[in-house]
Amino acid sequence: MGFTAKYMVGRHWTKGAGLRRMGEKIPLPLKKGFGATDRVDAWWKGPSAMAFYLGIMVVYATWRGFMEADFWIFADFGRSAGEQTMAIESNGSHVLSPLFSPLIVPDEHSWMPEALWWLSPAMFILIFPAGFRGTCYYYRKAYYRAFFQNPTACAVGKPWNEYKGETGLLIVQNLHRYFLYAAIAYLPILSFDVYLSMRFEGGNWGVSVGTLVLLLNVVMLAGYTFGCHAFRHLVGGGANHWTGESGPTLRYRMWKMSTWFNERHKEWALYSLLVVMFADFYVYACTDAMFGWTDYMLWGGI
Repeated sequence: MGFTAKYMVGRHWTKGAGLRRMGEKIPLPLKKGFGATDRVDAWWKGPSAMAFYLGIMVVYATWRGFMEADFWIFADFGRSAGEQTMAIESNGSHVLSPLFSPLIVPDEHSWMPEALWWLSPAMFILIFPAGFRGTCYYYRKAYYRAFFQNPTACAVGKPWNEYKGETGLLIVQNLHRYFLYAAIAYLPILSFDVYLSMRFEGGNWGVSVGTLVLLLNVVMLAGYTFGCHAFRHLVGGGANHWTGESGPTLRYRMWKMSTWFNERHKEWALYSLLVVMFADFYVYACTDAMFGWTDYMLWGGI
């Protein structure tokens, strides 16, 4: 019939080979060598764009986290230099950057020993959101391809000989479900920051641009957190039935909600990260004379 079967299930013949047994390894026709592939599309654009995007975010978050620290060159910036950039404190308002929330300032007024006073408040905070994102299923795919080149892309040769799975240091990925609990607890804290941004001296209420920025950040982080694969399993995994005597159970409704977010998990993951960094940059730009931004009031206030 003019057709040669190369690979079939069970007992089969392969081109140029004898009879193979079920379960026997069959080498795939994948070109060897870094970046070697038969693909004709621009497969490298995705990993390259992700490497640039995540690289910028990591560098920025690291700089901002260390900026308020009191050691090395960072002592010339932030609170050590007498100009904190963690929160907008003007006209009786309080708009706190999400990278420094909840605000833990190591000094003589805190419970921390003097040996830790050089630390930045963000150093106590970022380990939890960074751990949650770093072990996230979507981010694993993103940075495995963008930075580790393991794999580089589908049907593209990688610089390593074999994939050994998430072993060794990568065993830390199993902590994702525990970082999820911290991420869930983080949402009420950030929501409280939105509330504080609307409270002014004298008991007045008001809304500034900073309030809306913080609110948007909470919405984006909630969408990312509730769409997490681990959260979806937490509310729906292991269920034998979804209905009660009066209809669908609360657990089923939560699973449906999580599924809706999960179907757009990539978008929530990428955009929420951008919004977090923008929220911090907004506070930074409104508190540093180099930028000279102003947190304009939209309603109320003093």
